[in-house]
Amino acid sequence: MFYITAIERIFIGTTSINTFFSASIVLLTLYGVAGIGMGDVKLVLLICLTLDFQVIVHFWIFICAIFACASIMVLLEFLLSGRIRREIALAPAIFMATALYLGARISGFLQEYAHALVNSW
Repeated sequence: MFYITAIERIFIGTTSINTFFSASIVLLTLYGVAGIGMGDVKLVLLICLTLDFQVIVHFWIFICAIFACASIMVLLEFLLSGRIRREIALAPAIFMATALYLGARISGFLQEYAHALVNSW
């Protein structure tokens, strides 16, 4: 998958290589400090390379979506089993966050929805 994405980026180009390097630094810091797995770091870097974030804010929104999905998964596991595992798989949360990010990126801004709601009365 990485090779396909790399070839695509060679032919199409990237919009912001600085954002990708910033994401790499943040993820490697999370690997060292928070203890997330290297497989999760590589998966998120591959997704970052594929999605080609234009600004660093988009990357932070994506990271927040990952942590929100992971928190919901932990909460559901606690409610269903009554305990929290010591190691939690982050890959399902990463895939759910990618779907949420892609779905939210396609839709309009929240302000447009607010104006539509207010003007529809």
